[in-house]
Amino acid sequence: MDLPKGLAGVVIADTAISSTKNDMLTYAGYPITELIANNVPYEAVVFLLWHQRLPTNAELKNFRAALFAEMELAPDFLDTLKKISKIQRHPMSLLRTSVSFLGSTESKAESNATAIQAKMLMIVAMIVRLRAGKKPLKARRKLDFAGNFVYLLTGKVPSAAENDLFNKVLLLHADHEFNASTFTARVAASTNADEYSCLTAAICALKGPLHGGANEQVYLLLDGIRSSGQTVAEYLGSRLANHEKIMGFGHRIYKHGDPRAFYLHDYAKIMAQHYDQMALFNLAEAVAAYMWQTKQLKPNVDFYAAIIYHCLGVSHDIFTPIFAVSRTAGWLAHIREQKAASYLIRPSSHYTGVYDKKVPSELQLSDLTPRPFKQEGGAAL
Repeated sequence: MDLPKGLAGVVIADTAISSTKNDMLTYAGYPITELIANNVPYEAVVFLLWHQRLPTNAELKNFRAALFAEMELAPDFLDTLKKISKIQRHPMSLLRTSVSFLGSTESKAESNATAIQAKMLMIVAMIVRLRAGKKPLKARRKLDFAGNFVYLLTGKVPSAAENDLFNKVLLLHADHEFNASTFTARVAASTNADEYSCLTAAICALKGPLHGGANEQVYLLLDGIRSSGQTVAEYLGSRLANHEKIMGFGHRIYKHGDPRAFYLHDYAKIMAQHYDQMALFNLAEAVAAYMWQTKQLKPNVDFYAAIIYHCLGVSHDIFTPIFAVSRTAGWLAHIREQKAASYLIRPSSHYTGVYDKKVPSELQLSDLTPRPFKQEGGAAL
C-alpha cells in the first residue's frame, strides 16, 4: 500500500486560522506581505489568529493592557522556576516542565489565553536570566510585547528600529497551519485535554531538530564551519557525502522558497550590520549559495532566524524557546478551534505484519506467569 510519508499532502481538517496555499503564508485572510507592509504589531496578529479579524484601535489598546497585566509569575511558581533553572538541561526541557507545572498551579480559568501568552514570554525570559545568574526583570508598561520580550531577555530596552524588527520576526513565526507541533497540540485538544497539556505536547514536538530545534542546529552548523578551518564547500561536501541533513534548507510546503525567509534574510543582515556580525552573515550567504548550487534548496524560516537570535546576544540553546513564545499564539488558536470542532483525531494505520501466529510450545511461558494469590482458607484473588 503506497502511503504518503508523514501525512505529506494529506488534508485532515478545515481551518480558518492560517494557510500556505500558493506558496504564501496567510493569517486569517491576510497575507504576511500585507501585514508586514502595514507594520501590523504582533499583538494584533495574535488577536487576528484568535478571532479571525484584526482588532480596532481600542481593542488593541485593551489587549495590550491585558497582556501586560499578566506579565508576572506567582512567587511560589518563580521559586520553583529558580530551582528548575539550576538543572543542567536544555532550555526547551525546562520550558516543557515549567509550562506543565504552571498548568497545575494557575488559579485562574485555564481558558485564559491572554494569560498563557503573556506567561510563556515571562517563563522563557526568566529561564534565560536565571541560567545566566542574572536577576529577573519586570515587564515595562511602556513597551509592547516585542519590546518587553527583548528587554526581559537582554536587559536592554530596544531602539524603535530594533523593536520594529523583532516585532516582525515574532509575526513571521506566529503560526504555520498544521505543522508538527501545531498538529500535536490539536491531537491533544481533540481529546478535550486542558490548554496547558496541549501546549506541553506542542513544546515537546517543537523541541525536535527536524522542527523548531532546527534554528539552533543552523547556528551550530555555522559555528562548526568557522572553527573547522575548512571552506564551506569542504565542510558541507563532507557532511552531504555522509548523508547528513543540513538544517535550515528546503520545506515540504514551499517548493519555490519560504516566504518568511525572504523577510528574515533582510532582517538578519540589518541585525548583523548593527551588531558587528557581518562575518557570520556572509558565511551564511556562502552556505546558502552552496546549497542552492549543489542541491537546489533555498533557506527556510530557521536559517536566518538563527542569525537574528544570535545578534540578540542569547545562547544558541535559547533560539527554539524564543520561537515557542511566538508560536504560542498559533497553538492557542488551533487548540480553541479543535475543541470547538468537538471530534477526536484518531487516524488508522496500515499493518504490515503477519497474522495468526502461534506461541511455540517449548517457550513454556506459563511457568513465568505469577500464579493467583490465595489467602489462607480463602479463594484466589
